[in-house]
Amino acid sequence: MTDEQPLSEASRQFIADMTAAGAPARADGPRILYDIVAFGGSLAGQTITTGVSISEVQSWPAVPPHWIHLPASIQFAETNMDDADCAPGYKRHSRDYSYADTSIHPARAWLSHVRGFVSIAIPGAA
Repeated sequence: MTDEQPLSEASRQFIADMTAAGAPARADGPRILYDIVAFGGSLAGQTITTGVSISEVQSWPAVPPHWIHLPASIQFAETNMDDADCAPGYKRHSRDYSYADTSIHPARAWLSHVRGFVSIAIPGAA
């Protein structure tokens, strides 16, 4: 027996869309984890496992990225931060999203936002 709840259709679609966009995603308790490769900043070229709370994607694909789960070693000059729904050793960061380019798939827009955020991590903090 497992304690895992069945995933909603929105959660399953988020996982499928992220994976198709090149960020292999999987459910992990109350969150969805996916891997990105940082494209800029002090983490450029590194593969980073990041995530989002399942509760955040229940309106997928109509939901923009906001809370981003990252290893606690990745820090930023300014961000709201807590550990709700995070895996051990992770923190989630609040990052406003104000760019809505509807000409690209929502998963690609989500990944661009997360990669851009990771690119401004404090050098040497990770």
